[in-house]
Amino acid sequence: MADGVLVLFVGTGNAHKVKEFSEMAPAGVTVRPAFSREFPAPDVKESGESFFTNAWAKAEAFARALRGKAAGVVFADDSGLVVPALSGEPGIRSARYAGENATDEQNRERLLGNMKGLSGDQRQAFFVCVLVAVDIASGGLRAAASGKVFGRITKGLMGEGGFGYDPVFVPEGYHASFGIMASSEKNRISHRLRAFRNLCQAMGAR
Repeated sequence: MADGVLVLFVGTGNAHKVKEFSEMAPAGVTVRPAFSREFPAPDVKESGESFFTNAWAKAEAFARALRGKAAGVVFADDSGLVVPALSGEPGIRSARYAGENATDEQNRERLLGNMKGLSGDQRQAFFVCVLVAVDIASGGLRAAASGKVFGRITKGLMGEGGFGYDPVFVPEGYHASFGIMASSEKNRISHRLRAFRNLCQAMGAR
C-alpha cells in the first residue's frame, strides 16, 4: 500500500472480469490489469478439487509470471455456479460444464437441459467466488476471501447481457436475471463484489 492507496493487479485474461473488478473497487483501492494481448496470462490448469485450490494455483502462477516485471500483489479468482438439486453441479467445472472448450452458450444449454422437469425450490442456485491474493516478489499468500449470491435458475434465457450463466440466473429479491440487469446493479450485489470487498478489507483497505 503506497500513499494510502492499495494497488492490486488482477490476474486474469478475461476482459469482463477486469472491467467488473475495476468498477467495484472501493475508495482507496486501485485495480490494474496484470496481463494484456502483448503479455498474456499463463495458462493454468484448473485441476483442483475446490474453488480455493484453483484460485491459489492461478494466483501463484500469475505471481511467478509477473516477477521481475511488476511489484506488489496479484489476485486471482475461481468462481462458479452451484445448483444443489444437481449435486452441486456445475460447481468448479462451471466454465467447462459442456466440455473443455465449451462456449458460454453450450454450458447454459447443458445446464437448462439437466434441469428440465425441476421446479420450485429445485431451481435454487448460488454463485460463489473465491479470491486469493499473492505477493509477487515472494509468492506468499497475502489474503483470501469468498462471497456468494443466492437465487434461482430460469427455464430459459432471460436477456443477453453479462457473461457465463448470467442470462439464466435471477438473484434473490429480483425478477430480472443478471443478463438483463445493468452492470452497475449487478456489481452492487454480486458474489464477485462480496468476495472482493472482503479481500480488500482483509488487506487493510478502508
